[in-house]
Amino acid sequence: MATASPTVARRALAKLLRRRREEAGKTAAQAAEYAGMHAATLSRVESATTRIQPGTAQALMRYYGASEDESAAVFELAHAARQRGWWQKYKDIPAWLDAYIGLETDAETLRSYEVELIHGLLQTEDYAFALAKAGIDAPSDDLARRHASLRMARQKRLIDADGPPLHLHAVMSEAALYREVGGPQVMRDQLHQLKERMALPNVTCQILPFDSGAHASAAGAFAILTFPPSPPSGVAISDVVYVEYGLGALYLEDSSDLHHYHQVFDDLSRRALDPEESVKLVERALSI
Repeated sequence: MATASPTVARRALAKLLRRRREEAGKTAAQAAEYAGMHAATLSRVESATTRIQPGTAQALMRYYGASEDESAAVFELAHAARQRGWWQKYKDIPAWLDAYIGLETDAETLRSYEVELIHGLLQTEDYAFALAKAGIDAPSDDLARRHASLRMARQKRLIDADGPPLHLHAVMSEAALYREVGGPQVMRDQLHQLKERMALPNVTCQILPFDSGAHASAAGAFAILTFPPSPPSGVAISDVVYVEYGLGALYLEDSSDLHHYHQVFDDLSRRALDPEESVKLVERALSI
């Protein structure tokens, strides 16, 4: 089995353990007693909010009547879930963002809507640094540079991937082209890079013009992460909607939430300019 990111491995493991327990007709209380843990702990394992020892996960699978191959696969998943992600060498990552980067690392497609800012995977380092410095609790220059450096490292899946590239479909409000971040030269460099990135074969970028009027995402920015049908973990996981709110983030996986946000994104995409016309709007912003 190929290695999944710790975040995705934990989610795949949670899904598999819960499914096997329910198929075996075991209650969470019965399974927890067998494994020698509290039922609340098993509940957190099955909701992917805490990790489990590989041997305990394997024992639970055997208790559920799983095959030796599947039990061994779960052992590997539990082991992968306990590893450190590549991004964790960067210090001071908030816990709520840590989970997102793990998901983004294994995602196949990222659909995103941004209101006033250039999408993070399309930003220059100076633009990202200026954003970090603009926070209410503005970090030191060193910390802001580390935040910007992490953002640049995340872009490698988009522009210099060793494996399958990330497919990005970004819809951005026209406001993002005119919200000056970091000063005129930083913004000009940002728009030039945006135009270059819009030409990448794995990037679809659309600008939602001011004259498009009211739309379905007046509430703000969001992202939808979709994962490959045959993932490194060996267990397919559902789409995840990510909604950031400054001091934290929501991770939505309920089918009704997914359906809602997919519809919202489709509405935004229909209202936005097509990629070719969007490039012209970027060129217009550069000409001012």
